[in-house]
Amino acid sequence: MTGKTTLILILLCSAGALSFVSLYGALAGDIDDSPEFYFTRLVYSDSRFGFLYTWPKPNVEWTCPEFGGGNFFPRQGNGWAIDYPGGDCKFMGGIARLSNVRVHPNPNATAIMDENLFQFPYLYAVSVGGMYLSDREAARLGEHLLRGGFLHVDDFWGLRQLGNFTAQMRKVFPDRKLEQLPMTHEVFSTFFDIDTVMQIPNRSNGCWGGRTWEQPDDINPKVLGISDDDGRLMVGVTYNSDLGDAWEYMDLACYPEKYSGFAYRMGLNFMIYAMSH
Repeated sequence: MTGKTTLILILLCSAGALSFVSLYGALAGDIDDSPEFYFTRLVYSDSRFGFLYTWPKPNVEWTCPEFGGGNFFPRQGNGWAIDYPGGDCKFMGGIARLSNVRVHPNPNATAIMDENLFQFPYLYAVSVGGMYLSDREAARLGEHLLRGGFLHVDDFWGLRQLGNFTAQMRKVFPDRKLEQLPMTHEVFSTFFDIDTVMQIPNRSNGCWGGRTWEQPDDINPKVLGISDDDGRLMVGVTYNSDLGDAWEYMDLACYPEKYSGFAYRMGLNFMIYAMSH
């Protein structure tokens, strides 16, 4: 583990006393025995790379190396597979070290129409600027969320991509609006107290120290959401921000600690909210 990685983990722990366990021990022991949290990446069709093109769902689950062991992962895909599987491995590795949550240590990719969808209440979707949902998929995703599921959407930028995502979510919830969450919302204090929305750049922009935004038509980061009739947040959106890159490259020497630290804090807050609501 690099000194930088150690510093990030110490910063993350500053909000309270957390159990600092090694992922190696977790992989060999409690986590594999009875995981209570699956970081489930949502597989969807994408219209940007050819008609409804997407990477197929993997036939074999990727097994993560020990946390902090470098960036030796297969080539990423497009659409849903951006930052997969490296971001998933690094995020769950960090959570295993920082908390008592028994996480499933390996990536878990699931399509909306998979028969096991309802076994996994927490879903993560990225790069949704070209996401396409059929009517059947939209109905099933809506049922999943109304039955207690939670969807975290990350890493999409600008008004065109926001417009596509909003249109797809109207298929899911025609009568519910995607709205900006106030900083007083409970999701900003479920574990860490977060008082500002930091824009998290991709690896290149973060390492170069330049701009943190990607599309000039809308450069401000926002956390957006859709709630049910009781006010429970069903969809949490980190718009104009890339938490996935900050998770994946948290031990890359050139990537700033402040971005990785915020990304892990915000990600863990979403997790705790989803597990407790």
